[in-house]
Formats: sequence, C-alpha cells, structure tokens
Amino acid sequence: MSYPQIVEYHEAVQHPSQAFTDPELKQGAVAENNLGLPLVMSGGFALTYAVTTPRRKCAVRCFHREIPAIQQKYDAISKNLRSLTNGCFVYFDFQQSGISVRQQTFPIVRMDWVEGDTLGIWLDKHFDDPRALEKARTDFAAIARFLALKGIAHGDIQNGNVMVANGDIKLIDYDGMFVPGMRPGNGSETGHKHFQHPDRRVSDFGPRMDRFSFIALDLSLKAVIEDKSLYSKFREGGETIIFKANDFADPAHSEIFQRLLAMPRLKEQARCFAAICEAPLTAIPTLDEYLAGRNIPAAKTQLKTQSSPAARPRAANYISAYPVVDALNFSAAMQRVGDRVELIGRIVEVEPGSRKSGKGPPKGYVFINFGSGRGNIVKISIWSEGLAKLKEQPSTAWIGRWVSVTGLIDVPYENKRYGHKHLSITVQDDGQIQQLSETEAGFRMASISTAPPPQGTASANPAATAPAAAAVKPASLKPKSPKPKSLKPKSSRSRGASSHKPAGQRKPALATTTVQQGVQPSTGLLAWIRRWIW
Repeated sequence: MSYPQIVEYHEAVQHPSQAFTDPELKQGAVAENNLGLPLVMSGGFALTYAVTTPRRKCAVRCFHREIPAIQQKYDAISKNLRSLTNGCFVYFDFQQSGISVRQQTFPIVRMDWVEGDTLGIWLDKHFDDPRALEKARTDFAAIARFLALKGIAHGDIQNGNVMVANGDIKLIDYDGMFVPGMRPGNGSETGHKHFQHPDRRVSDFGPRMDRFSFIALDLSLKAVIEDKSLYSKFREGGETIIFKANDFADPAHSEIFQRLLAMPRLKEQARCFAAICEAPLTAIPTLDEYLAGRNIPAAKTQLKTQSSPAARPRAANYISAYPVVDALNFSAAMQRVGDRVELIGRIVEVEPGSRKSGKGPPKGYVFINFGSGRGNIVKISIWSEGLAKLKEQPSTAWIGRWVSVTGLIDVPYENKRYGHKHLSITVQDDGQIQQLSETEAGFRMASISTAPPPQGTASANPAATAPAAAAVKPASLKPKSPKPKSLKPKSSRSRGASSHKPAGQRKPALATTTVQQGVQPSTGLLAWIRRWIW
C-alpha cells in the first residue's frame, strides 16, 4: 500500500469533519503553526497531530510508512496493555480506516494527550535537581522490572518517547512494541541510535529489546547527579542525555566514557557499560543485574584513563540519530520533506519580523537562512513561542556560525510571484539548534550518503527512509493567514551571504561526493572545498 505523505495529510486534516471517520475527531480542531498550517510532529512511521475535540485533547498518529500487519499488531498491543495495572502507558484507539485521503482510507492511532514534558525538556528543567533525577532513576528501574516480568518491550525508549507528567513517567509511541503472542525477530524498526546497542537490528525484535536503553538511561542520570555540567555539554540538543551512538560504537575513543572513568563512584559502572556496548545483544544483562554487577560480559577492550579525554582521536565515522542533510543541498532536503533530520549549515542571513494575527498584538518571528532568501533555500523558522524558549536570541551575530538543527522538514512554502521555494525546520525548543565548529560540521557532513533515499519502504531505521511522494504543495494547501512580510525577497543580500551561492545554483552531487570520499575538513578546509566547488 502506498501511504499518504505529509503534504497530503496536511491538506486532509485541515478539514476534520471530512477527513476523520471517528465522530469525536470530526468535531475537533487541529493545532496550527503561525502560518495557519497544521502543526505536526514526526516519530518513526507516523506524523502526529494535536486535535482538540469538545471532550478532550488527542494525539492523532497518521502513518506515512507501512508497518506490516499493523492491525494485528495494534490489536495485540491493545489487548495486553488493557490487562496491565502499571500506569506508564497511555490509552490509545487504533482505527484501521481512521482517515480519508485521496478517496482512500488509512489507519490512524488516536491517543490521549499527555500534559507534560518530554524527557529531554524535563531534563532541561531538572538536570540540577538531584532528588528529581534520583526519583526518575527509581521509576525507570521499576518500569524496566515490570516490563520484563510481563514479557513486554517498548522497543524505542528515548527522550522523545518518554513523557513526564506531574512527576510520573509515561511511555508513548507503540509502533515498535513487542508483547506476548508476537513472533520474535519480526520487527520493523531499530529505535533511536543514541539509546540503542550499536549492533541492534530488526531481527532483534523481542522481549529483551529495552535492556540496553534502560542501562544507558540509568547510568546517564546517575552521572548527571554526580556532575550536572555533563548534561549541558553532552545533551546533543536534547536528543540524548550524555551518550551518543558514537560512544557506544567506540567506547575507547569516547570523551564521555573517559569522563566517567575519572569519577570514582562511576568508573566501575562505566567499565561494565563499555563491555556491554562491545558484547553481543544476547549478552546484555537486565538493569538489576547490571546495577548488582552480575552477568556482565567480558570486556574486549580495557579502557584506560587518559590525561586529556577531549583530545582522543576519532576512530569511527559520525553516527547520527537522524539522516544528515547539508543545508545547501536543496534537492536533498526536498526528498526529506516530512522526515525528522539533522540539518547542518552555515548561517548567512538572520531575518527578524513580526506579524499580526487576529486582534492581538503583533508577534515576533525570525528566519535563519542558509542561503539567499531570493532563491530556493532551506532555513530555520522560529516563531514567537520558540523565541520565548531560546536562551540566546538570534541576531546578526549569528551570521557565519556553523550550526546543527534537528527537526522535521515541513512542506515547502512557494512564492509564485518570485518563483522560489523555501523549506524550513521549525524550532520550538532551545536545544534544537547547536553551534558547531567548522571541523565538527565537516565531520558530521562526511557521513552523508551519495545514494538516493529508498522509496516507499521502511528501513531498519525509519528515520533513514525518505517519503515516497514528491514534496509538491497542492494548490489547495494554503496557509489560512497572510504570508509573512519577510518571505518577500530582500533588495540586497544580508551581510555574510556573499560566501555562498543561492542553494538553487549548487551542484549537490559534486559536493556530496567530495565529502563522502573520506575528507574530514579541518578549520578552513571545508570553506576551501566549497569555494572550489563554486
């Protein structure tokens, strides 16, 4: 089955009474962004919309990639969760024919909306509160014990799938869940790389999937309790706590492992965890066994404390949680519309503005451009709600910075008068934007593959699969409010834009090939490569 993509879902959910078959959702209103378009979150195989009905607020998950035997899978999950007494799960209703798109019906999952923060946002607020972190450790240990007892595995324990509501932990997104009665080894995803064993595959689908994630969570929280500065240094924009996929793949060259080895109360647990990272998945102990020092696999590499952990050479290529996209490669970004990505680029324009909506006062916004606004570009959109959460407000001082931004590439905005398109990632939280050195930017972009994204199939990591449908905005998909003034081309380039051509003039294949051949640019070298390409 060919599933709808983000553009088609956007068009459909703007008319809930026609799109949904559920009587309650028909009366709902879909949350919108500042352009009057549906506000969407991406997670694995589905796009999630917030729908407020006369009775309650719901999260509606619309699938844009196929999950094999999805109805049987959700029926089994529903049956098992209804029998549980633990309150860590959220009520959901799977509807096989839940939404009508292009005169066909497709499945949806309607879930109760959890009023709280994702674990990443909660940690931003409580990383310096040892008592709150210790309670979270205790709660996670209890959940791990309970799931193991019931033979259940969530499959993707990570910051975005854990909600903290009034101090209680809730798990959301059940697409990759295993429950008794399912066939082990028949999985469809491998989870967030910053929380998963480096060797995890879809064939590892089964009741033991969460063991590694719970151990990583526990050690991460314990480390932040010992030294809160670790969180702000290693949080990776809220995508993790202190560990990243590269740390799991190569503990001997990991800075965070070196930091933990230097902490007397954590060094033994760090050594045990490093051994787990290098061992087969079948050798991973339970969290309780790990904490007791039992059933720890033999270490393949003996970690040694270095005098300067940050100076250790990189031994592995960059492993991102999401597909890495060069901000100047507009065509590559177009193939990722509707996907959550890590976008990397150098800022050339910062365009502040304001717009009035209704009778209220004008609200400020900022567009951060990676190319001239007069052409086809990829940019960052920060609306008033996002600006309120930023610790540093965007300004012309940002021009010239290399940054990484993680988020969903939304549908393109097309200016028919001037004949250009703008793709954007909306920043809603402070951690989505990270400043990088030019060397780090080059290291990350060296991981970009020259191969085109797979079309219409689900990969082992769903974040690495591109949407099958072309990202062309239908004529009927229009913002409900006027176009922001600053979307119009400026009469002259902002300071800093002269170092790059507009994205539409770039030769993406050549640029990508240059990086893919193994060059890890040092300071200044990446800029030289780009000038050579032009």
